[in-house]
Amino acid sequence: MRLIAFSVTRYRSITSAQKLPLGDLTTLVGPNNEGKSNILRALVMGMRHLGVLGRVPTVRRRRTAMRSTLGGVDAGYSWHRDFPKSLQDQQPNGRTILDFEFELDQHELAAFRAEIKSTLNGYLPIRLMIDREGALEVKIRKQGKGGTALTGKAAEIARFVGMRLRVQYVPSVRTAAAAVQVIDDMVADELQKLEKTPDYQRAVRAIEKAQAPVLAALSSTIHDQLREFLPDVRSVDVTISEEQRFQALRRASHVIVDDGTATDLHLKGDGVQSLAAISLIRRASHESQAQGELVLAIEEPEAHLHPHAIHQLREVLEDIASRQQLVVTTHSPLLTNLANVSSNIIVEANRARSASNIADVRNVLGVRTTDNLESARVVLVLEGETDVRMIRCLLQHRSPSLRSAISAGELALESLAGGANLRYKLAHLREAMCVYHVLLDHDEMGLRAAAVATTEGLLKPADQTFTIVPGMRESEIEDLLNATTYEHALKEHFGVVLVGPQFHSANRKWTQRVKACFELYGQPWNTSREREVKNLVAEAVCGDPEAALHSAKHGPIDAMAAALEEKLRGKPVRTL
Repeated sequence: MRLIAFSVTRYRSITSAQKLPLGDLTTLVGPNNEGKSNILRALVMGMRHLGVLGRVPTVRRRRTAMRSTLGGVDAGYSWHRDFPKSLQDQQPNGRTILDFEFELDQHELAAFRAEIKSTLNGYLPIRLMIDREGALEVKIRKQGKGGTALTGKAAEIARFVGMRLRVQYVPSVRTAAAAVQVIDDMVADELQKLEKTPDYQRAVRAIEKAQAPVLAALSSTIHDQLREFLPDVRSVDVTISEEQRFQALRRASHVIVDDGTATDLHLKGDGVQSLAAISLIRRASHESQAQGELVLAIEEPEAHLHPHAIHQLREVLEDIASRQQLVVTTHSPLLTNLANVSSNIIVEANRARSASNIADVRNVLGVRTTDNLESARVVLVLEGETDVRMIRCLLQHRSPSLRSAISAGELALESLAGGANLRYKLAHLREAMCVYHVLLDHDEMGLRAAAVATTEGLLKPADQTFTIVPGMRESEIEDLLNATTYEHALKEHFGVVLVGPQFHSANRKWTQRVKACFELYGQPWNTSREREVKNLVAEAVCGDPEAALHSAKHGPIDAMAAALEEKLRGKPVRTL
C-alpha cells in the first residue's frame, strides 16, 4: 500500500494545501515559518489516527464518527492548538480536514474484497475530519454510487488501512529523548507481535486480574472523598483500558551507549543524538517491510550536522527511501529530490504546491547557478570543450529525447578543462542541485580523477562512463570515431595523412598516435596544435554525426546516452 497524494485543510498555519503528490522520496522545501513542518505534522497526525483505528475497535458516534482518542490513545490533535487561530472566531465549529489517497496492489485489493466485501479500482481516497470535540469522522471519497456505499463502511475501511499502516516521525530537535522515542517505537513494534500469542494474552489478563481489586479500592476511596463535597456522585470507576495496558508494557526503554565509556544517550552531543535517531530509523526501515510500514517522516534531517556529514546522510536517506516512503522537510539543496522534481513540494505563504521545474526549487532555497545550469536537471560532464561539441552533436542525432532535453535546457553539457578538475566540478554541481553523469577518457588521468571523486563520495559507478576500446590499454573519445569522418580535413588543412603504424597502433591512445603522424610529416605538435586538430575533428563529427562513430566502438556512447535518458526520466528512489 502506497500513499500517493495528501491534502490538508485548516491545520495550524495551513489553510489549504491540496493534492500534494507523494513518491518514494518527497521533500518539503521553503523559507522558515512558512508551513513545511505543519504539513508534515498534519500528515503524521492523520496517519496516526488511522493507525489507532487499525488497532482499537471503533466506537461509533453519529453515523461514521469516532473519538480521536480511541481507547485512551491520543492521536495528537487539539482543536484549540491545531485549528488555525485566525479562523477560530469565524468558524467555532470548524473542522480540520485531511485527505489521503492510497494505491493498493493486487494482494491488497484481494484482501479488501474479502474483508470489506467491496471492490476498488486500485485507489482508495480517505477523508478524515476532526471537530473541536476531538471526534473523528471518516469518509471514502470515491466518486459515484460506490463511494456512498463505501462511506457506509468507513469505520471498517479505516481499520483495514490502519492495520496495514505504520508511521514513524523524527522531529527537527532530535534530543536523546527523541532517539529514545524511536527506540521505544521499535520496541513497541516488536512486542506487539507478542500481543497475539496466547501466553502473552494470559499474562496480560493475569495483570488485569491482579490490578482489579486495587482499582476497585481506589474507585471506592475516590467515591467516598468526592461524596463529602459532591453528594450527588453515585459512583466512580478507575479503569485501565486494554490498549493502555498493552501500551504500558511496550514502553519506557533506557538506552546506554558505550563508545569507550558507557554513557546515557541523553549525555551525548546534539549531532550524535540526531544521527542516533536517524540511524535507528534506517535500521527500522530494513526490518519493517513485512510489517507494512508505509511512511517515514523526518524534519530537517541535516540539523546539527557538519556539511561533510550531510553528504553521508544522503546515502542513508537513499537507502531508507529504497525500502519505505520517506517525507522530509529540508533547507539543504543536497537533500532535495533532483531525479523527480515534482516530488519537491514548495511551501510558501502557508500554501504548498509541487515544483514544476528545478529552477523553482533552486529559487526557494536561494541557490545561485550559472546561466547554462539555470534550468538543467541533469549535467553531462566531459573533459574538454571539443568533447562537449562532439558529444552534443552525437547525442542530438542518436536520441530524440536527449535532443529535446538539450534544447529545453534540462540537459546541460559542461567541460572540466582537464580531468584533474573533476572533484571540484562535481562538488559545485552538487551544491547547484544537479544530477550528473561523467564521461571520462580511459587513461591514467581519467581513472585517477574518478577514483578521487569516488573516495570523496562525489561519484558512483552508475554515474560514470569511460571511453573503453577493447584491445587498447588507453583510449579517449576520438578513439571511438571513424577516422574517415575527419582524415580528409586534416590532410587538407595540415598536409598530414593518418596512415601507417604510427596511427593504427593499439598501444597508444588517439592523441599520441596523431602526434606521431604529425611528426612523421614534419609538423610540430604542441598544446595549441592539439587544440586546433581537435576543433577540426569536432567540426567533422557535427557535420556528419551519422557516420562519425565507429561501428564496433560506439558502446560507451550508447551506454552513456541510456544513463542520461534514465536520469532525465527520474529514477524513483536512488538519487536525492
